[in-house]
Amino acid sequence: MHRTVGLDWAQDALRVATLQSGFRGFAIQDVRSVAVTADGLKAAVDALGLTPPLGPDDTVAVALPGALVATHLVTLPFTDPKRIEQVLPAEVEGAIPFDLAEVVWDYAILSQAGGKTDVLVGIVKRSVLREQLAAFEAAGIEPRIVTLAPLALAGLGERNLLSGPDVPPGAPPPPVTAAILDAGPERADLALLDQGRPVLARALATSSAATWRSAQIDEAARTRLFALLVRDLKISLRSRKATTAPQKLLLAGSVGTLPGAAERLGAELQLPVESASLPSGGPDAALALGLAVRAQSPRGRINFRKGEFAFTKDLSQVRGQMARLAVAAAVLLVLGLGLGMARLSSLHRQVAAYDEAVCAATKRILGTCTTDYRQALGQLSGGRSRAAGIPRVSGADVFAELVAHMPEGSMPLLDDVDVTTTSIRVKGTAESYGKVDDITAALKKDKCFGEIKQPRVDKVPATGKVSFSFDFAYACSGETPGGA
Repeated sequence: MHRTVGLDWAQDALRVATLQSGFRGFAIQDVRSVAVTADGLKAAVDALGLTPPLGPDDTVAVALPGALVATHLVTLPFTDPKRIEQVLPAEVEGAIPFDLAEVVWDYAILSQAGGKTDVLVGIVKRSVLREQLAAFEAAGIEPRIVTLAPLALAGLGERNLLSGPDVPPGAPPPPVTAAILDAGPERADLALLDQGRPVLARALATSSAATWRSAQIDEAARTRLFALLVRDLKISLRSRKATTAPQKLLLAGSVGTLPGAAERLGAELQLPVESASLPSGGPDAALALGLAVRAQSPRGRINFRKGEFAFTKDLSQVRGQMARLAVAAAVLLVLGLGLGMARLSSLHRQVAAYDEAVCAATKRILGTCTTDYRQALGQLSGGRSRAAGIPRVSGADVFAELVAHMPEGSMPLLDDVDVTTTSIRVKGTAESYGKVDDITAALKKDKCFGEIKQPRVDKVPATGKVSFSFDFAYACSGETPGGA
């Protein structure tokens, strides 16, 4: 079974959640945490004692601290995925104070309704991402997914893992409409869920580790810390109040351990506040579990491992995929060969049928069997063939060619037209003698019209116009003039 791992690297602790993935879903294998000491991340990873240790077969997901990532919620007036991909680069470039080549960005579609699309965009500088990946690499970790912490928290709602204490045993947990706040030293992440679907995910301002330690025992420090959180919570919830009103606020992380946190936040926000109830582990493991869940569904969510930072070291999975691709390619090759042979056999039958038809036609007309269509056409066009006199054009074609060669500025009124495939007789009326000359000159430009003599012209006394009459041969029909 495949293992997915969520690693929550906070300032005070390293938390891990591991899931065993199978065909029917997943099972939570382990949720644990260790303190991060001065020895750094590598010592904390070793202290976790993962069995087996993290390897190339594991899908590891981590989140960047909110202070290192810029997020923007963009509302676009359309829902077409291709248009979204075309428009977003310009939106991102306009939202950052530096060049687009200096950052890595990705996006997730939060909602689509009423012909509009809400898109969450995450942006991180390349230098910052490179430093974070180097820190994980030094600790022996190669994360496949580097995402936003608020979006990982939202994964708990998407998988219905925020059941709460009121769900009867054995009953399927209903999707929640709630806000989940994971706050602690140097981080505060908020996800707003509507029936389990994320509609808002953002990082909030928070305080240092020293302030959080003071808040555990000092009322004044605790008041300042809550004031900072409440201000950003109100702003965030107000921005989505028109469409989504959370039914409650779920607390995760260190904020839930502060004395009176639920009561004070509930009074300020006018919302029921309770600790997040998870299938395994305490509220402080919410982000690690959300990251592990996020690692199971990598598509459609923000992942900064792209371009030069793309994950490329999963050799075992690559080998498995290559084996499956090789089998599929072999099957396609066999099918392609069979199809090619069938088509080749069909073409052979068609060629034989065509040769037989050409042979029958030439034998009936010429008296000899010819299967080469070029030779057949040449013989059928020869003077000794009964087909030599068959015209290649119709009277309608000749008339269309006649009209096409009439000059636009001298277009006459045609009174009588007699057109065959070998001759043309035209009677008409023009504005003046000069117009008749223009018509004559234009017709002489067509090599298919035979010798065009000066037409018979007469002045029409009643109108002052000029009547004319042409009579000439048509030489491009392939038919002998006067022939039967």
